[in-house]
Amino acid sequence: MVNPWDQDESYDYSDLWLGTKTVSRHINHKISGNESVNWVEYALAAYIVRDDPHKRCLVLGASEGHVERTLRKGEYSGYILSTDIADRALKRARERSCALGYSNIEYRVADLNIDRFDGPFDYIIAEGVLHHIERTEECLTHLRDILAPGGLLIAVEFEGPFRFQLTEPQVRWINAALSIVPLEFRPLSGNVSGVPADIEYMQRVHYVVASEESVRNIDPSEAAAGPRLKLLMPAIFNIVERKGFGGTLLSYMSGHFPFDQANADARVDRWLQVLLDIEDAVIETGLLEDEFVFYVANAKCGV
Repeated sequence: MVNPWDQDESYDYSDLWLGTKTVSRHINHKISGNESVNWVEYALAAYIVRDDPHKRCLVLGASEGHVERTLRKGEYSGYILSTDIADRALKRARERSCALGYSNIEYRVADLNIDRFDGPFDYIIAEGVLHHIERTEECLTHLRDILAPGGLLIAVEFEGPFRFQLTEPQVRWINAALSIVPLEFRPLSGNVSGVPADIEYMQRVHYVVASEESVRNIDPSEAAAGPRLKLLMPAIFNIVERKGFGGTLLSYMSGHFPFDQANADARVDRWLQVLLDIEDAVIETGLLEDEFVFYVANAKCGV
């Protein structure tokens, strides 16, 4: 099976909700309270000791290396072990860090279902990787055990349904939100503009849940542990901070909304903001829950 995350080129997020500036600012505000401060920068300011060269940090799901570069740019001076299952992505990360003159960073290919690390670490930072781990409890317990006294796990993770097997209400909200978007921004709409979709179009073009088998065929690890992660995090760790940042509707709209045009087209961006407002309303009124979450946690006392 080909690893979809280990390609010759960097993964392209341009056609996803996460690839838009508006969504990035929205997420930043939800986590840090400031549209210009991302989650790593927020953690640096609020939780991470920067000027102690003896501190140790483990980065999980490092991919192209933006976490360790943000740490170094923010003047974190300690050791960094940067890990991922994708060796080509890590190679590019190493090259970029070296080009910037960053040192005391070790890069290591690791599978969190199998590989273990020699602690202790003062900080463990995980980005979008723990929901891929089938041996979730074993992995989280290991991470807890290698935290130094007072150490922190900082993570942004997906806690949505197993292999994206959404409930009917969630699917209906996705399609209801899409139904108000002008047809000119919807697929297979011809030259129609200035009006929303009619019933005939919505019957023909709408979001449908992909089968569990099809998700697995694309990536056997994708969304393998979201519900377990949601249950196990507070069972294994003491939660210092937990902030949801949506994704409950928008993360499923790729192919149905032109995210790749939002950064350059003010009209598309304005409708993206409408979709964000709908998602927020659905979550804030308790109809659905955030699927993407920012965590700060430490080991439970006495464990």
